[in-house]
Amino acid sequence: MLKHTTKIRVRYGETDQMGIVNNAVYSRYFEVGRTELFRHLGLPYSKIEQEGTLLPLSELHIKYHHPAVYDEELTIETYVEEFPAARIRFKYNIHNETGKLLVTGETVLAFLNSKTRRPTRIPQYLVDIIKPYFDLQ
Repeated sequence: MLKHTTKIRVRYGETDQMGIVNNAVYSRYFEVGRTELFRHLGLPYSKIEQEGTLLPLSELHIKYHHPAVYDEELTIETYVEEFPAARIRFKYNIHNETGKLLVTGETVLAFLNSKTRRPTRIPQYLVDIIKPYFDLQ
């Protein structure tokens, strides 16, 4: 399994008048998590795009357990349990400073050839980088 943890602090502009994070912000937190996971692998999104691959979002699922509030430090756990083929499925857990689970979620991104804008399989360079994280026979 491929897994990475990122910390982020809730900013004022992400909250409502009561200091609670707006529900729509969590999808941005998921993006931060997966972006940092790729960066940790030495593959920032910019490099993936330079290699001719786009990763559009095709699915987003969020379950809200408890609210996050202004100025809390959040931990975003991002992981990939299944080896990707034509799509990559990310799962997320977001905890607050005390370890309370606030949000769980999932996103699915498709691999797209940037020239043809057609779906494609996972590029070989990405296979080579993430293969060691999975038990493949």
